[in-house]
Amino acid sequence: MTVGAAVHIIPAGPLSGTLAAPASKSVTNRLLVLAALATGESVLRGPLDSDDAQAMRGLVATLGVPVRSEGDRWRVTGAGGSFHPDAAHADARLSGTTMRFGAALATLADRPLTVTGQPPLLRRPIGPLTGALRSLGADVADTGGFPPVRCAGGGLAGGRVDVDAHASSQYVSAVLLVAPCAAADTSVRAVGLSAPAYVDLTVAAMADFGAEVERRGAGHWAVRSGGYAARTRAVEYDASAACHLYSLAAATGGSVTVTNASPTSLQPDAAFPAVLARMGVVVEAAGAQVTVTGPDALRPVDVDLAGMPDQVTSLAVLAALADGRSRIRGVAVARGHETDRIAALARELRKVGVGVEERPDGLVIDGGGARGPARLATYDDHRLAMAFAALGAAVADVAIDDPGCVAKTYPRFWDDARALGLVWEDAPAAGTVPS
Repeated sequence: MTVGAAVHIIPAGPLSGTLAAPASKSVTNRLLVLAALATGESVLRGPLDSDDAQAMRGLVATLGVPVRSEGDRWRVTGAGGSFHPDAAHADARLSGTTMRFGAALATLADRPLTVTGQPPLLRRPIGPLTGALRSLGADVADTGGFPPVRCAGGGLAGGRVDVDAHASSQYVSAVLLVAPCAAADTSVRAVGLSAPAYVDLTVAAMADFGAEVERRGAGHWAVRSGGYAARTRAVEYDASAACHLYSLAAATGGSVTVTNASPTSLQPDAAFPAVLARMGVVVEAAGAQVTVTGPDALRPVDVDLAGMPDQVTSLAVLAALADGRSRIRGVAVARGHETDRIAALARELRKVGVGVEERPDGLVIDGGGARGPARLATYDDHRLAMAFAALGAAVADVAIDDPGCVAKTYPRFWDDARALGLVWEDAPAAGTVPS
């Protein structure tokens, strides 16, 4: 479904239904990287076809690893740990994952490669990653701590490295992903890691593709040199996307069932339903099926979201609807995501009359009095757009700018939301005068 430059949400009562969440962006991109590094042909079943996944697919193709589509499968003939780029530049578009993983992959190329992207991505720091890669013998340079990243290629020596993960766990994942392709064994220590579950997801996928990775303690891994072997693997559901579906039910007193929520998922956002339960939401799980049912009135909460910072957007919106004071802590890292999500949430929620105090690592929200009219900016941030859909479903006269930015990770979000009963009409772009 194509949405316009803006949408005006029309509250239509409880949103309910049963559907499957999309495939995981995090898993798709990790498996695609591993398939590109492996020796032999890998098959990814049911990968996510979103802007972010296409960015990663384009990057590995630039490295000389084309990806062939066959129905709902991608076939990837890996390069065996040494890439042969067919261009001097690789475009990560707006994908932070692609920029970080791509910078690490480019160190394994046999010729120089610059990894760049669109202007918003170039404002996201990468210095801790390039510093770590240099410690492992890479000839790599950033631009004052930011992209573009210029890699001379030639491979990695291996050795010991400390990775500053205060700003992103993806720095650690990027180093770990390429470590099996280094000339010697690698010892990786993470410093300031606040979201270890994403690194655990990386390590589990590495081991599944044949890497020898040993955990030596909290934030410490020993990786043996030796590369990867090709695999055929299915991509599991996107727990982060499912959270936005659950939020539609929680915000409106509806009931939404996600049918493919893997009970063994290592994705940190798979734990978000437990946070919803603290707000009075009824959560029922049976195998891969998770049902959330919103209460008559949401309860305020005090939650440390350090383990799942992506969900600051969903929780902040639900806190704005809860009657009372909520506090969200531990998400300072969200200031360096697609936008400064803490500042953006404070700014936009105030537009609907909600009292918000911005803290360095989160928000204090006095909810219960949200009201329109309001026009909410999304800052080209997919998670803000999806979270604000839940707000508009509960509060009259809310418009959302740039709803199409959800294509980054969930291209069919508006179709799925409509299937659950969300009603909207196209609105003119901000700053235009209707004819």
